[in-house]
Amino acid sequence: MYFDPAIFKHPAVEYIPLYPETLALDPYWTESSTERVSLYVFQEEEALEEELRRLGLTQLSEIQVNFAQDLVLFTLGYQVTSAYYRGYTTILLGNPLPGGYHLSRISRRYFYKDRIHFALYSGQAEKLAWANIVLKSF
Repeated sequence: MYFDPAIFKHPAVEYIPLYPETLALDPYWTESSTERVSLYVFQEEEALEEELRRLGLTQLSEIQVNFAQDLVLFTLGYQVTSAYYRGYTTILLGNPLPGGYHLSRISRRYFYKDRIHFALYSGQAEKLAWANIVLKSF
């Protein structure tokens, strides 16, 4: 993979690949083709279920995640296909998904800092969305 220097400030060997695993993907969730992109990072089942309920995605509440081992990424308008972690930052890359959503999980075991900035970038190095968390211990 090509590491765009506009996104990656350090050499590729300094980043830990995280391999997001898709839990749910719907490219046709809404009839709107809005350009809005959102990113959520969940560490607890209750917070994830509350957001899914708010968005009317109750059919996803049956997805099982061990939050002691994984974090859940939820994106609107974009599909996360790769993630790279270094220090306090996780860089997320993927593909546009206008009107759709993507729910994925990544392992917590590689994070060696407790404050983490998640940044979702387009293929043109545009920062589309971000979220900050303080990693909880289990």
